[in-house]
Amino acid sequence: PTVRNKLHKRSKPANEAIRMREMRKEDLPQVLAIERESFPLPFSENLFHMELGLNIAHMLVAVEADTVYGYVDFWHVDNEMHIINIAVEPKRRGQGIGALLMDSVMGYAQEHAVDHIYLDVRESNYRAIALYRRYGFEQVDIRKGYYQDNQEDALVMVRAFINDKR
Repeated sequence: PTVRNKLHKRSKPANEAIRMREMRKEDLPQVLAIERESFPLPFSENLFHMELGLNIAHMLVAVEADTVYGYVDFWHVDNEMHIINIAVEPKRRGQGIGALLMDSVMGYAQEHAVDHIYLDVRESNYRAIALYRRYGFEQVDIRKGYYQDNQEDALVMVRAFINDKR
């Protein structure tokens, strides 16, 4: 799968040498390391390989030279998107990389006339929730006991573009 559009560039990370590009198979060792450091139940390498092969999946990385500092995986189906996973290398959090990833997602959504973007987030992940709210996401539901490691609830959030000027 490819993202053949210009990547939206609004936010500037602390290091302006960081840029967005499509994820490649050779990025997986670094992406998996970030995944393992970021989530109690990390996605497997096989799952990432499967995502790379899905037509509906779009995977982007935030890189400086050959170093991956963050990634996002989202699905685009019809007029909707779903953010499957987004993470930033723990030592680089708070430096604008998450915003750069979100800017790319939002730019893609606008360029492809998407009506809604959905995501699930742990109710205890206040930092991520704050980021999503800055991008216009609102909580629309709760998935009780969604996370298997501790039965934590997931907040279902959505960002609507229906009334946005395109």
